[in-house]
Amino acid sequence: MAETKKPATRRSPRNEIAIQTLFRSRLNCRAPQIKVVAIPNAAKRGQYAMNQALREGMKPGFPDVMCLAPGGKIAFVEFKDARGALSSKQEEWLDGLTAMGFPATVSRDPDHAMRFLQDNGFPFVFEMGGFGE
Repeated sequence: MAETKKPATRRSPRNEIAIQTLFRSRLNCRAPQIKVVAIPNAAKRGQYAMNQALREGMKPGFPDVMCLAPGGKIAFVEFKDARGALSSKQEEWLDGLTAMGFPATVSRDPDHAMRFLQDNGFPFVFEMGGFGE
């Protein structure tokens, strides 16, 4: 009996860093005008380093990335892995940014984050969709 192969499936990244890395890589190809700034708030720090970061303006719970595009567009994305839950400070930031009129979302998948940007009018050279997406 001939063996049948399963169709290839795209594996989801397993952690937040992998999701963010894939997001930046794909976004750079499809929307090079969009600039992504990482906000390193979740790093494990000693007490001295934590106090220093707070003095320098770190805000616990602030979204993972800020996306900037021509025309003054700004959006925020908080990445979570499949099991990750938002902290109360993250919820407060996302709600507050949305209340101020900034698009903000939680994403567990790089393609979801790109669709969010596209849906909010960010410029894409290659639109989302097609090629198995």
